[in-house]
Amino acid sequence: MAAPVSGAAYGPPLHQAYGTPPQLLPPLRSTAGLGVAAIVLASAWTVIRVVVLLLAPQGAQAMDRAAEAGLAAIDSEFTAYDGVGVLSVVVQIGAFIVTSLWLYQSRSTAVAANPTFIHKRGPVWAWLGWWVPVVSFWFPFQVVRDVRRATSPRPVSEIGAWWGTWLAFLSVSNLVGRLTAASTPGSAQSAADVMVPMEAVATLVMIVSLFLWIRIIRDITRAQRERIAAAGGGYAS
Repeated sequence: MAAPVSGAAYGPPLHQAYGTPPQLLPPLRSTAGLGVAAIVLASAWTVIRVVVLLLAPQGAQAMDRAAEAGLAAIDSEFTAYDGVGVLSVVVQIGAFIVTSLWLYQSRSTAVAANPTFIHKRGPVWAWLGWWVPVVSFWFPFQVVRDVRRATSPRPVSEIGAWWGTWLAFLSVSNLVGRLTAASTPGSAQSAADVMVPMEAVATLVMIVSLFLWIRIIRDITRAQRERIAAAGGGYAS
């Protein structure tokens, strides 16, 4: 059992397990601003991916010309398809930074809102979970799921579907990247044959994933506001 001690006049809330010293909890604050920024960047990244799809035929034609010249995929000419791909990486990095910050602070809010809830992963995985090999396949999902469960009593529905479409996007887009960067003989023709359909699949699942991700962020933001309102102003917002 744990007994929370809180109150506007006494500063941030304390959480004390019986027989242990009280622990200072993080403030209960809304991360709505970061949530909006995360949605904007995710949407911008998705729009860029749509542009990449529209330019994919141009990239495939460049691969065809490279194949006719006996070149590898990596030696094909640089096109607008490649240029927008570089821009996509830049926006992806920005989206990672803002999303990780939102998730880290949302986890802190979840701890303040529900101190007895046990999170499967520590706060550092809100940042590292997306990049560390192997564990990146499930750690971010667990962090988001637990933040949602700790913050809101409503049933979780779309998180599994979001994570499935996200992994599908990563798998297909990474495969396209490996094909277009291959240096083996005949790789240009292989890339030309599958580039457009694979970019179409990657873009489609990314759009679905974006829709679900926006719903998750908005749902967590709404739950944070409800918690803050229920606290009656005794917590930071």
